Amino acid sequence: MNVSLRLLRAFVAASREGHVGRAAAKLYVSQPSLSQDIRRLERELGVELFDRGPKGLTLTASGQEFLRAVESSLTILDRGIAQAREIAVGERPVVSIGYSPSLGNRLMPELLPVLEREFPSITFDLIGVDTGEVAEGVTAGRFDLGLEHGGSAAPELAMESLVDEPLVVALGTEHPLAGRDLIAVAELQGSELMIWPRDTAPEYYDRIFEFCAAGGLQIERVREFRRSMTRSYLFNEDDVFSILPLSASFLHLPGTTFVAVSDDHGTVPLASLTRAGDERPVLRRVAELAAQIGERLISAAR
Repeated sequence: MNVSLRLLRAFVAASREGHVGRAAAKLYVSQPSLSQDIRRLERELGVELFDRGPKGLTLTASGQEFLRAVESSLTILDRGIAQAREIAVGERPVVSIGYSPSLGNRLMPELLPVLEREFPSITFDLIGVDTGEVAEGVTAGRFDLGLEHGGSAAPELAMESLVDEPLVVALGTEHPLAGRDLIAVAELQGSELMIWPRDTAPEYYDRIFEFCAAGGLQIERVREFRRSMTRSYLFNEDDVFSILPLSASFLHLPGTTFVAVSDDHGTVPLASLTRAGDERPVLRRVAELAAQIGERLISAAR
């Protein structure tokens, strides 16, 4: 087949715009020229990529499948070109990784040196953000890869659950349950839950509430802070608790203790997020190493 990059980019533009005229304007070519390119591509492939109607173009089933493959391939190609140019001028390619707060305690400090040893020609930029901001950063292109608890089901993202991390309860050291090895969440009835605002990470927020309800704990009072652990002093001032991933227990906070939960399904997934179609091997390897280190840290903490 004689399929050039020009034909593929013409196809992607027409798919996104759903209209030959708008796609041609975006590519700065004439409408007849773009129509000819799309027809030429269809002849080379031997399939109809679009249904053509009075209101524009609609992808066929074959076209939808081909679009996914083409967008993935072009993303990899464009990044390869950019990295080749960086190397040519003596610059190291940069891979940016966004991560949620609790992962900065142990996982990220252990992951970074492993990455630097395995990929000495790449600079890894680690960026800690608030709960719920990881997916937004990956979608916007601020991060090449994100690591967070809970994950996001956004269609423009590819999410992979790496490891199920146990949940723990954060309490003040003077709390009556603080000296226990295990807590059933129902024992916290009447206490106030400290958690991030729902709109910052709705899937994760709902998962915590569903877990509490399954254990017989009806949450009646809530305090919401973007970074709840910066308010850990509230654990000893009031009857306040938080439910957090085990990663948070690696923090050394004065007046705070972390107790494991005995309830079933007391876990939250640690997930990796990339943009859909971005299948660079280095990102795959980052996720694999994060999963391995996460499993080891969980085993050591039990």
